[in-house]
Amino acid sequence: SKLKSLRLKQNVKQIVLTNSFNLSKGCISQWENGTRTPPVEMLPKLAEVLNCSIEELVYAIIETKTRVKEKDLQNKL
Repeated sequence: SKLKSLRLKQNVKQIVLTNSFNLSKGCISQWENGTRTPPVEMLPKLAEVLNCSIEELVYAIIETKTRVKEKDLQNKL
C-alpha cells in the first residue's frame, strides 16, 4: 500500500508507530491494508513520524482505501 511505502521509505518499523501512538501492531497493519483509517487528530504526528506532508499522507490513505474497494468490487464480480 501507499501508506506502507511511506513508512518503509523512511525505514520506520511498525513498532515505532505502535509506540508513538500507543496502538497495537494489528491496528497499524489495518491502516496499511486499508481496512481502517488513522483518526484525523493523529495525522499531524503521523506525518511527522513518516517525514511527509499531511497532504501526502492523506493521499496515501485515500489511495490505499481505493485499492481495497476496487479489489472488493472485483471479488464480487
